[in-house]
Formats: sequence, C-alpha cells, structure tokens
Amino acid sequence: MLDPTSQLFDRYLDQPQTIPRDLRARLENACASESVQLYGLADLDSSLRLCQIWVALTANYFGIARTADRMIDEQIRVIERSRLTKVVEEPGLSCTVAHVLVSNEEHPFATIRYSHRQRQAVSHVLFAIQQQLEGEPAELIDNYRQSMVRPIKEAQASVNTSRLAIVWRLLGYLKPYRWQVTLGMTGASIMTLARLLPPLLTAHVIDDAIRPFQNGTLAASAAWQLALVLLAGLAATFVVQELAAWVRLRTMAVLGEHVARDLRTEMYDHLHRLSVSFFSSKQTGSIISRVGSDSDRIWDFIAFGVVELSLSFLLLIGLSIVLIALDFKLGLIMSLPLPLLLYLIYRNGKTMHGFFLRAWRKWSNLTDTLSDTVPGIRVVKAFDQAEHEKRRFEDRNESFTDECFRIHHVWTGFWPVLMLLVHLMTLLVWVFALPRLLSNGSADLTTGTFVAFLLYMGMYVYPIEIIGQMARLLNRALSSAHRIFDLLDTEPQLVETHRGIQLTPLQGLIDFRDVTFGYDRVRLTIKGISLRIEPGELIGLVGPSGSGKTTLINLLVRFYDPIGGEIRIDGVPLKELDIGSFRRQVGMVLQDPFLFHGTILENIRYGLQAASLSEVISAAQAANAHDFICRLPNGYDTVVGERGHTLSGGERQRVSIARAILHDPRILILDEATSSVDTETEHQIQEALNRLVAGRTVIAIAHRLSTLKRASRLLVVKDGRLAEQGTHLELLGLENGIYRKLHDMQLRLNEAHAV
Repeated sequence: MLDPTSQLFDRYLDQPQTIPRDLRARLENACASESVQLYGLADLDSSLRLCQIWVALTANYFGIARTADRMIDEQIRVIERSRLTKVVEEPGLSCTVAHVLVSNEEHPFATIRYSHRQRQAVSHVLFAIQQQLEGEPAELIDNYRQSMVRPIKEAQASVNTSRLAIVWRLLGYLKPYRWQVTLGMTGASIMTLARLLPPLLTAHVIDDAIRPFQNGTLAASAAWQLALVLLAGLAATFVVQELAAWVRLRTMAVLGEHVARDLRTEMYDHLHRLSVSFFSSKQTGSIISRVGSDSDRIWDFIAFGVVELSLSFLLLIGLSIVLIALDFKLGLIMSLPLPLLLYLIYRNGKTMHGFFLRAWRKWSNLTDTLSDTVPGIRVVKAFDQAEHEKRRFEDRNESFTDECFRIHHVWTGFWPVLMLLVHLMTLLVWVFALPRLLSNGSADLTTGTFVAFLLYMGMYVYPIEIIGQMARLLNRALSSAHRIFDLLDTEPQLVETHRGIQLTPLQGLIDFRDVTFGYDRVRLTIKGISLRIEPGELIGLVGPSGSGKTTLINLLVRFYDPIGGEIRIDGVPLKELDIGSFRRQVGMVLQDPFLFHGTILENIRYGLQAASLSEVISAAQAANAHDFICRLPNGYDTVVGERGHTLSGGERQRVSIARAILHDPRILILDEATSSVDTETEHQIQEALNRLVAGRTVIAIAHRLSTLKRASRLLVVKDGRLAEQGTHLELLGLENGIYRKLHDMQLRLNEAHAV
C-alpha cells in the first residue's frame, strides 16, 4: 500500500478521472469516428507503476489508449467488440488484473491492471463487455453507460477549471448586497485617493515654504502661513483616510459574514435535497468541513481579499500615474517592471493552488478520523484501540502538517525573491536620480519632488505586498470554493415532481410492477419483482441476508428509483407523488433506532413537532415506554445523549416505536425491530408493535420467523427475486421450500442454544 504521507500517494490521488480531450479525439478517430460511450482509467502498468491507460467502449469498438510519459510514447489500440470472447478479472490485495481475450488468438488482446481507486470505473467497462458477450439486452448495457455519468460537474471539480470562473461564481454571492459592496468599494476608493495626497502636500511644504524661506525669497510669516495651510490639508487627508478605512472594514467584515452564512445555508439546504446514495459515498467529516471550515475561509476572502485586491490594483495604477507625472524617467523605472512582478505572483499562485487542494483534502481526512472515532468511542474503548486511533489521527495530522510545510516552503522561497526585485527598482531610482540631484544649478529634479517620489515609492511596495499576500488568501479561498461548489453541483439522483399528487388520506395499497433495481444500475439487486399489498395487510418479508429485502423497503420510501418497472401507491405511480406528503404518512421502526441528542420528549415529537404532552404520553404508554421514562431522573425531559447512548437498546427501540405511534402513519415498515433485544424486552416491544400495526398497511422484515406468525402473508425473497409467498402454514407445507429451510434451521439453532 502507498504511504499516505508520500509524494507518490499525492500523485496517486491526483490521477485524472476524465479522459483528456485530445486523447479522446484520437481514440475516437481510431474507432472509425465512433463516440466514446464508456471509459475508465487503468492506472498501473505491467511493473505496477502509476501510469495512465484509458480503456474505452464505443458502439462497435473496444479501445486502449496509454498517455505518453518519460518512459513510453502514446499508444492507442482498438479492436472490434464482436471479436472479443471473454473477460477474466483477477482481484488482488492491492490491485486487480483483467484479461480481455480474443477469439482464435493465444494471447489476450489486453491485460489491464488497476488500483482499487479505479476499480469501479474499469469494472464498468469490462462488465458491459461481459454482458454483451452473455447476450444481455442493449437497454441494460445502455443503463450501465448512463451509470457512469457523474452527478458532479467534472469541469468544476477538475484542477483545470478556470480559477477566474470560480472567482466570478463566488462574487455572484455578492449580488444581494450591492449597496454594501458599493459602500465598501467607495470607502476603499476614498482611502486610496487620500493616501495619494500626503506625499504631494509634503513636496509643496518643502518646495513652496521651507526652501524659499531658506533661500530668503519668502518671509517667515508667509512661509509659516503656507506651511500651516498645507499641514491642515495633510491632517484632513489622514482623518478622511481613517474614516474611509473604518467604513470599508466594518462594511466588508459584515458582508463576508452574510456571504458565508448564505453559503452554509445553501449547502445545508442542498444536502437535504441530495439522495441517500450521496451520503453512502461520502464521509461525514468531509461534509462537515465543507459546510464549516471551507465557508469560513470564504468569509476571509470576501471580507478582506476582494477589497484589498481591488484597493491594491487601484493604488498601483494611481501611484504609477502620479510617479510618471512627478518625473517621467524615474516613474518608468517603477512602472515598467510592474507587469513582470504581477505575472510572477500569478505563476506562484497557480503553483500554490495545487498545494492548497491537496492540503484541504488531507484536512478532510483528518476530520473524517474525528467523525469516525467520536461517535464510535465506546467501540474504540471496548476493543482497546485508543492507541491505534491516536496513531491514525497523528498520521493524518502529520500528513496535513507536511502539506502545509510545503505551502510555506514555496511561499517563503518566492517572497524574498519578489521583494529583492522591488528593492532593485528602488536602487535603480537612486542611481538615476543622484546625478540629477547633485548637478550644479541645472537640476531638473527638485528636492521636494524627489522626497515626494520617495514617499510614493515607499507606498508602491505596500500594494505589491498586499497582492502577494492576497494571492495566497485567494488560493485558500479557491480551494475551499472548489469543495463547496463540488457539493453544490452534485445533482440529486432522484428528481422530485413539482406539485406532485398528494394522497390525503393514504389508503395503503402498494403495487410493485416488474421492478428491477441495481445500486450501480447494472449489477441487479432486485430482478423483476411484482407484488401487490392490500390496504391494512400485514406482510412479512423474509429471506437470506443480501437477498434484497432492505432494498425493497428503500425503493418503497423512494430513497432510490427503480431502473425498470414501477411502484404504485393507491394506483398512482410513486414518481408522481409529492414525496414529502407521502413520507409523512409512512413510519419506520428500524433494527438500530436512531435518537437525536436532546430530550426524550423532543425525540418522540420528532415526526409531529406540534404534538401536545398528553399525546406524547399516550404514544409512550402504547409503546410500553412510559414506565421506564418516568423512572428516569428528569422523566420526559431527560437528555438521551448523542444517538441515545444513555438508554439501553430496548429502551431506544420503544422510544422509536412511540415516535412512530405519534406519527400515526398509514404505511408502517418494521425492519428487524426486535432482533437485538432480550426475551422480556422483545415481549414488551412485540406488545407495542401489536398496538401499532392495527389498521395500517405493514411490511415487517424479521430474521426471527416466529415473530411473523400473525402476518396475513409472507413474501420470501432470494437473489433479488420473489421466490415464494403464502401464509406461515402454507410455506411450511412446501417441501424443500426456502421458508421451510429457514424455519427448520432456526428451530435447530434454538434447540442448540437451549442446551
């Protein structure tokens, strides 16, 4: 395995996920100009070194394209798909080797090696070939191709994305605050103009008051009067400058908070629109860091970066004009190298942008460790893995710190060089100014003008420093913006119908019509299941682990959409229903009930926030939870802690049943509700469930088949298909039936436990 702190690991993570356009064009040209429909990156060569080998499918061709590197030239090979005969995959500990075989040839057309990171993409290509070889219908292969379309806009997430485009998109969040932006920029402009006046006034004090008085051409009283007027003007510019600075700082700081708040709100709202599959593929720490720390860095950029950069560019332009106006030759010395300095800052910022992206990725890894460990602290302590978790945290902490060190190394190495160039410009000004100042009688550069020039030249360094500093701040903000927009650009896989049909009240008729589903849209978990559940019917759903029972429930509550067939509720297609209205009439009691950090009262009320205390108590009594709640120190106001860890498993389950009873659903789903509790607690829970199921359409999943004897019908699922259905006695009467085998196995296990 690669060391996560190594540069090789960084290169491994930075492997592109999108085939380069020019390579894709050449590959399509080799495939008789057919468009690439599906592709993946095989990132290992025959020596298991990192490389870029793209495998791709067109309508009639299979192609392999290896990008050029220092050791090998670009290579493209294609073959007609009709000539392929077999695909053999050999999974390994750290990588997978796949052989693509061709008819009548001793050696494979291609041997492909890829790391686990690329396994999904490459396996999609190979599986599509295998499906074609097995004669699967074209629409299934097309579904597979569609599964590769990334929900996240790859142009946004790519390192090649225009940084300017990201900046413009970020600045778009300033639109609702136009007057604050105008006020802040006005303050910045006034401050810039005020900064340009003091050196000019100083030059007039020297040339128009002090020098004439010393030369005897101006009386003392007149000199004092003029000097005092100029000094009063100088004082006024200082006052105006600081007032404008106060307006700018206050306005932009508040504005930055508004933008950060809007981003956090938009991200959190968007998270609730995303499908369950998104949360299955993302770690909690990564999501939290995007909503939290990334939005905070955006505030930093909006509050200070936008105005400081604008102010600095304005100041540089103003200073260049003033310096050239004061003295054309000396002004050119300071102004001509300016584009070069700005270009160097830009190039350095572009280099640092990649470092910041890696740094924030490693920061996410660090927060992922916390989000894993803190909720699972009891497991960590139970297995005495504190030292292991500390080492894991330290490794990721060191990895992040090392990346920060690289950033500082690049930055601190560049900054002195930049400032040396600025100091060289200052020395050149002195070199060209001294002969003119020391000439006898024919000097075209007065002392006051040169003093003003020196003061302006001192100011010239400041905006260059600010632009350099803001370049680093900008790269921090852009790295965070990449991650934020990556989240915001993730499209929900489920498209909810606007103004969908609301079934009020819901009757509870459920109709699965030839439903097919696979989590990757090809490897099917549910294979053409058709079933009808009448209102008020109690259905038991049984079958071996991995048979597809939970997947059916996920489809019913529309966590996912089927890829074939449809589900109807009360005769209406599920996709046409208002999903919020539908889910409000569906209740779930899960094997591992989730309780939020808060009081028992708040947890029971979660599905019906407006419920009165008497209604909550009635629901708790029906769930056999009222007695144990009253024995708690604060009764219904007892705080249960995160995930309800202060309660036992049976107590948590009864609270969740009380929540479902108060919710009063028309369709009730019970997923292993009594599987992890003792016999006495199971009896109490079963009593509560008997009260809960009355008058509702109920689907109960249970491994303890004895709990399903009351079911009006049992559905047996195996390998994604509906294998058997009937009553408990009917299924026991089926010789060699799946349900009978499961039932007999449980009886033998119970007898063994009894012994």
